Amino acid sequence: MKSEDVELDNPYCFTPALEEGFFSDVVIKSKSGREFKLHSILLNLAVPGHNWRLSPLNGMPDNILSTVFHYLYKECLPPGLSEDTARDCIKTLSDIKEFDTFIKLCQTFLRNTALRHQIVSLIDDMHACANRIIDLFKCKKPHSKGMMPEDALVANPQKLCYVIKQAAREGAVACSKLVLLCDLFARRSGELPQEERHDIIRYAHSRLPIFIKQVQEFFEVFEYQLMLMGPDQKQEIASYILPEIEESMTLLTTFVEEFQTALDVAITTNISEKEKVEKKEKQKKEHVKDILSKTLKHALHVRELKKLRNMHEAATVKLEMFLKKMHVFSKKTEAEKIPLIVYLLDALKNNEAPLFVDRMQHLALVLEEKYKWKEWKYMFKLSSSKIAWGVHKLRSYRSTLDKSIKQMADLVNKGDFKATVAFLGLLDTKGDTSTSDLDTKYARLSSVESLCIPPPSRRSVLAQRALELFKKQQNTDMVFEIILVRDMGDIVIDHTHGGDPIERQEDDHDMEIHQIPAHCVVLAARCNWFSRALLSGMRESIDKKITIHDTNPEIFSMFLEFLYCGHIQLNSLSTDQLTELLTLADRYEVADLGRVCEHGLLQHVDTDTALCLLSIADQFQSTTLKDKVLNFLRNHPDLKNGEVFVQLPPHLRAEIEDVIQEDEMETASSSSVDDVEEMVGRMQVSSRRYSSSSSSSSSSYVEYGELATDQNRLADCIAGLRGVIGDDVPEEDLIQFALAADYDVSRAINFYFQSS
Repeated sequence: MKSEDVELDNPYCFTPALEEGFFSDVVIKSKSGREFKLHSILLNLAVPGHNWRLSPLNGMPDNILSTVFHYLYKECLPPGLSEDTARDCIKTLSDIKEFDTFIKLCQTFLRNTALRHQIVSLIDDMHACANRIIDLFKCKKPHSKGMMPEDALVANPQKLCYVIKQAAREGAVACSKLVLLCDLFARRSGELPQEERHDIIRYAHSRLPIFIKQVQEFFEVFEYQLMLMGPDQKQEIASYILPEIEESMTLLTTFVEEFQTALDVAITTNISEKEKVEKKEKQKKEHVKDILSKTLKHALHVRELKKLRNMHEAATVKLEMFLKKMHVFSKKTEAEKIPLIVYLLDALKNNEAPLFVDRMQHLALVLEEKYKWKEWKYMFKLSSSKIAWGVHKLRSYRSTLDKSIKQMADLVNKGDFKATVAFLGLLDTKGDTSTSDLDTKYARLSSVESLCIPPPSRRSVLAQRALELFKKQQNTDMVFEIILVRDMGDIVIDHTHGGDPIERQEDDHDMEIHQIPAHCVVLAARCNWFSRALLSGMRESIDKKITIHDTNPEIFSMFLEFLYCGHIQLNSLSTDQLTELLTLADRYEVADLGRVCEHGLLQHVDTDTALCLLSIADQFQSTTLKDKVLNFLRNHPDLKNGEVFVQLPPHLRAEIEDVIQEDEMETASSSSVDDVEEMVGRMQVSSRRYSSSSSSSSSSYVEYGELATDQNRLADCIAGLRGVIGDDVPEEDLIQFALAADYDVSRAINFYFQSS
């Protein structure tokens, strides 16, 4: 299907029949006694095979029935559907097989709605992690100044080590939630409407000051704990945490080394795979588009490789610095290590902690002033996309990095962290190392709004089944009577009598009647004109028969097919057929068909049809078609010399002549340089003659007449120039242009514009 056809494809539904209940033959009552007037024909299109006379839907709650019938008539969910109603529909109708498609749509709705809730939940989880870290370091204020609080961490080194480990784990969980949030937004935000995306970004922006406040509060309570630390506590803490520090450094070193090795393997694998692909591509015969595609892929590959190498170099530098410091630290004796730790604790107490508190206060002010909505939206999208790229690369090299990721998960040792990493597709909690189905965790989601819009007619199951119903002519309750009248001829020669043949006049006509069965409810729901005719109480509504003249059955059948299915195949239709369909669309007020026919006629504009299509476009006020035809006539001015042009209305003939004249003027204004040079030469000659003949009186124009062979031609040329250029140009200049152009108006206009 062409893109143009998609644009002309409109949503398909039977909304008027559901809302107005005309021609209803089925009534279903809800639990509250509300009656829903329905139509067995339309219901069977949506759910074939269901017994609507004895339907189990009777007695169900109003909200469930309203949602179900909205779906049956429109193939979509109602706007404003609540999650509770969707769950009730799934629970109530899950045992009825005919409604499996409806249940799947409700499940998709719940998943899509859950996306925003999931992002909000991730942000709330990050706040909860921050609160837990703050609570871990908080302690009660002492009753009197100078006393050590009972729950002070510095008084209990064992508890302090435990709190630091738990805080580190909570921080890892919060970071994993942030990564998941960015990955979810970057992957699925394109499937949400703009307003929903902005709602998520606004919510994140509103939580930013709260998060900064939490970080600031953490440093304040941490600073308070450090302020309680005296010389004795420092010595005791340093002695206790020394083995913990050495063990942590060993684990961290092992992890970083293995991660660096895995990164080396990933880069090597990336290069080798690229070389294999390039080797295969060299054996193929390449076209231009293949070369361009190959160049683009190579550029992207080089860019990706640079990023990986930069990561590798940064990790190498950091690792070397860390190993150097660790080597220096490990060579020291225990007696030397403890004073060093005490020194670090002093620096943390007196310098680092207060500095962090000040930085958080400053950061809060900067973010409030600098990052307004527009800047925050850009930063949020950019950060999310970069983090999502990193996760995608980790997922791509999961088999190589699997051991390192498992070690990281074991170090954190938190269920939430493992679950989040597993949801990102970086960790297999079930022991399955395959990566082929990792992307199924991110099944494509449609926006919630798209589930509440009827599908286009070409993708509508209702439309397909309605067309089949029309072609099979099943359960019809009305008929169209197409009357064709053909003349038998004005003269009849009778050979039945003896002698010479007898001529006699014949007034009778040959009449053909074609009948096309149809369905009242379908036509009334799809066409306002038929709705009025069949519900007006007049003859058509009583007899259930509509008589049609001045059209043929084939065209009218196409017209009805469009009403039943909402689309039509334009490629197989001729100009005459499209014109007749356009006439029917205008007569019966089917605007969608009118647009389709107008689009189809655009492809039929040629020398044989242009003038006729211009008349049709003018009759039906089709501006697009009219502009296309006029533009065609601009390039084919000879068409105005035919008989069809003479038969056009005066205003159309005038429009065509204006367009052609405008084109001639544009052509004249772009004439060759030789004409300009000729104009300059002639103007110089005429200027010399003019200056030698008279220099003092404007009444000496008669002398210009002597330069022309025909004064009348000069006057006509000047009048034509005035009509185009206006009255601002002096008459002397107009005479010079006319003489230079040999009294040809078009050339004179060209000379004027070239010289100005």
